[in-house]
Amino acid sequence: MPSVVMDTSMALPATLSPRGMTRKFWLLLAVGALAYRAEHLRLELDALNAEAEREGGGEIHGSELLEGLAAAAEQRLAAVREHLPHDAPQDCVSLGSVVLFDEYERKVREVGAKLNPRVSPEMAPVLRRQFEAICVGGPAPFDPATAPALTRDPADDAIVYTALLADADFLISDDRDIVPERDEHTYEHGGHRVLAVRFGHFVRDYFRPAELDWGAVDGTRLATAYRHLGSIV
Repeated sequence: MPSVVMDTSMALPATLSPRGMTRKFWLLLAVGALAYRAEHLRLELDALNAEAEREGGGEIHGSELLEGLAAAAEQRLAAVREHLPHDAPQDCVSLGSVVLFDEYERKVREVGAKLNPRVSPEMAPVLRRQFEAICVGGPAPFDPATAPALTRDPADDAIVYTALLADADFLISDDRDIVPERDEHTYEHGGHRVLAVRFGHFVRDYFRPAELDWGAVDGTRLATAYRHLGSIV
C-alpha cells in the first residue's frame, strides 16, 4: 500500500480548486482512506472471531457492532467507487501531521480566496478537518523547532520531517526548496527515508496503474467522499 504525504503546495490546489489533476488524485486518496478503514474494521472483526474460536466458539462482546461498522464502511467505499473507472486504485493512502495541518489551515486563511473566491478564512477549520479525514495516520505530534535541517528553507524542514517520521513512500511537492533537483530528491535521517517528487513526475513515473483514464475520474465527487468519510472518522 503506497503512502504519500501531500505538501501544502499540492494540498491547497487539490482542495480549493474545483478541477485539475491534483483534485482527481485527492479523490483517489479519499477512496484509499475509505478502503483502509473498511479493511481495518474487517481485520478487527476477524481478530475477534479468531479469539472466539480459541475460547471454544463463544460469542465475543462487540462483534455484532463491529460487523455492522465494517459492512457500512464497505458500502460507503462502494458508493464512491461506483463513480470511478473500474481500475482506479484504492490502495494509495495519505499521511499527515499536526504541523502539516497547521500550515495548511494558515495558508487557507492567507491565500485561499486567491485560489477560489468562494473560500473565506472562516472555512479554514472545516477544510482542515477534511484534510485530516483524508489521512489514515502519521507521526506523533512534535515541535517543528526540533526538526533537523533538511532543506534550503527552514520552514519546510518540519514537512520533510513529517514524511520521514511517518515512513511515507513519497512526499509529493512542487516546492523547489523541497524538491530542489530535477523531479525528485531523496531524504534520509535517523534510519528513515522518503522520496520527494514533483506531482507531474509522480503521476508519470510512479503512479499505478499507469494507464488509468484520468479523464474518467470526476473530481467533483470529492464532496461525496468527504461525506462518507465523515460517517466513520
